[in-house]
Order: sequence, then C-alpha cells, then structure tokens
Amino acid sequence: MTEIRPIRMSEAEAFLQLLCDVFALDFNRAYTVFFQEPYFDLQRKWAVFQGTEIISVVTTTPLAFGWGEAVGIAGVATREKYRREGYAARLLETVLRNSERSGVRSALLFAQRTDLYASLGFETIDRVVRAPLPESLLGGSSAGEFEILEAETVRGIYDQWSHGHPDRLRRDELRWKYWNWNYRIAEAVGEGYAVIEPNLLREGLYHRSNSSLPLPASSEWLGTTFMADQLGLVFERAVIELYLMGKNVPGIPQMFMTDQF
Repeated sequence: MTEIRPIRMSEAEAFLQLLCDVFALDFNRAYTVFFQEPYFDLQRKWAVFQGTEIISVVTTTPLAFGWGEAVGIAGVATREKYRREGYAARLLETVLRNSERSGVRSALLFAQRTDLYASLGFETIDRVVRAPLPESLLGGSSAGEFEILEAETVRGIYDQWSHGHPDRLRRDELRWKYWNWNYRIAEAVGEGYAVIEPNLLREGLYHRSNSSLPLPASSEWLGTTFMADQLGLVFERAVIELYLMGKNVPGIPQMFMTDQF
C-alpha cells in the first residue's frame, strides 16, 4: 500500500537517513543540523511510504515576497531502487495541492535538472552561477580595514531594501532566526554591507559604485544572475550551479543564496 503524508517524529531518523543516502551526507554530522535548525517542522517533511518504508521525500519552506506567500521545495530524494517510477512526481503533486488548499499557489525550487519539474508546470526563472569576482573589486581582508556590523543594523538595511520592490524576499522573525543561526558576519560597504564567508560572496547590499569589497583575492560570487546584475557584477566566466524554477510566480524573485531553502 502506498501512502503520501507528512512524517511523524518516530519516522524522522528514517527520513534523514534516506536524505543522507541519496545526497552522500554523513548521518552523524547531519543529525544535529536536521533536528535543531529553526525551520524544522514535521508538517513540512513529506514522504511516500510503501508499507512502513519511506521511499521518496521532500521538504517545504515558507517564503514571503511583497506580492504574497510561496512555498519553497527542497530535498527531493527517492530511494535508488524506486527511481523512474513516478514517486517523486506524485509526491510533489500532492504537496503542491496541499499548499494550494491552504491558499499558497506559488512555488519555488532550485534544481540541477529541470525535466521533472518542468513536467509539473515549473518554469526556469533564473540561474544560480558561481563566478570569480573581478579583482578590481576585492579589497583584501586586513584586520581593522572594514567594520563588522551588528545583526540589527544588517536587518534594518535588508528590511528597507526588501520593502522597496514586491519581488524581493521578506524575512520574518523565523527567517531572521535562521539567518543568525548560521552566524552570518556582515561588514560595512559604504552605506550597505556584504556578508563575509571564506572566499565567497552570497549576499550583499551596497551601491554598485563601491570600488572595494572586504573579500580576499580569488573570491567568488554564488548567486542568481539577476542579483549579480543588480550589484553591477560582470564576470568573464561563470559556471551554472543550479536553476531557479517557479510555478505561479509573478516576477523574478530577488533573493540571496544565504536564504537558499
């Protein structure tokens, strides 16, 4: 007998084990993150059951934009011996119907392959690229050269920006809790900021005329092409990492990969 529903707490470890098996993750390392991250919610972790065995899974995340709410789709995984039998498609169709019944018709996901999701009505909206940042923008990371901003200052800058256009992702209290849970460090760039990670820029809000970023040489951008354009980033070469796909989405979502779901 096949059943599709949200999991129960007694099934959470089996759900995580399937994810680790499919995505080659270490179970012990993933365990703490899985159960402690702020978005952990059993009602958002769906599975296809064959008897008592979990054979396909998906996780949903709440999203909010100026135009309304959306559901983020992530962690789509099917046990190897059950692949290409339509279980993931049935699971996604059920999840999307459930979301629509609750009044949320829009859905977003990041995909390496687009074929499955295109068959369910998703369209490719943007691309996530990894690209070397122009050396002319990189100002190094010498101690004291840049100012580390308090989380509340960053929040004020982001919230003002996000309310400036309906396509921009809004961060509610839970999303800010998730942001801080990952311990983001943001340094001042003019009147804005850049989130600092080792040799990586995934989030930044600053005027595109700023000539120096608090990042060392050989740093990279990881984000959508739309957000790169907004920051005035021009790349000599870029590698497509993921495709941003949407269903019933009215515009091009403006969001950073620090909010990847």
